[in-house]
Amino acid sequence: MRIFLFIFLFSLSLDGLKAQVDLNELAKVGRQILDSPEFAVRDSSNRYFLKKLKDFLAEDDNYKLELKELTSMIRVADPNNRVALYTWQMPDQKFKYHRFGIAVVATKKGPVVTELIDALENLPNLQERILKPEEWPGALYYKLIPLKGEKEKFTLLGYASGEKTHKKIIEAIEIKRNGGIRFGAKIFRVDDWQDKILKKAPYRLVLEYGSKYAVTVRWNEKEERIIMDNIGPPEPKMKGLYFMYGPDFSYNALYWEDDWWHLINKVNFNTGQEIEFRPPSQPTGLPKRE
Repeated sequence: MRIFLFIFLFSLSLDGLKAQVDLNELAKVGRQILDSPEFAVRDSSNRYFLKKLKDFLAEDDNYKLELKELTSMIRVADPNNRVALYTWQMPDQKFKYHRFGIAVVATKKGPVVTELIDALENLPNLQERILKPEEWPGALYYKLIPLKGEKEKFTLLGYASGEKTHKKIIEAIEIKRNGGIRFGAKIFRVDDWQDKILKKAPYRLVLEYGSKYAVTVRWNEKEERIIMDNIGPPEPKMKGLYFMYGPDFSYNALYWEDDWWHLINKVNFNTGQEIEFRPPSQPTGLPKRE
């Protein structure tokens, strides 16, 4: 009975007159998406959260706010407020995570809000495709990197959990004057990636590794590089079995030069006490998969 009352009250809120969004209320609903033991509550909370957040971001300059109250999601944005992305995830009936997202692009006519539809599990040849918002390679984005010399392209660092393997995705997003977006761009000059020789420039880079490991892909502001763990199988005969791949305590790096990301293998990198180099494999504020 309590579940149906909860859903009924949410339905009234969705169908009623448009009102100012109470961010504290929205934060509580966001936590329900993750914390409620009942799927019906998680699902209805997610629908409410998605709609209210889209409405809020479409108004005025709300997309410029950091929204630290909403601890169930992650926001990344361009320092010049040209684009902002909001991503979060919800456990289904079997507590498998599904990801959700919103992109906001600033235009002369105002912010353009676009919902992102997670299609990660249905995308073959992920590194070789330019993708629309409705075929979004779903990830929780924890860093947006502006690119020198590029006003319409940005690089995103994202994380996507799975049952046997997790993925760290180094993504490209391109924005248009009308507020449209697409994922993927030829900005990676990389020939050899995760035991494969690439015949053409990829549109994004994907590190896939065993779900029992934590793998770091992090932007280092001081060195202006994307620093990442070098990963591989414990034995050569396990090459290509990505559920066996893990870090080997060496690092690789990507650096931006001449409008391309270039890869350097086996870089020397001092993590140092002042650098929180290894973020959790699960972004802060989100529960671990059981």
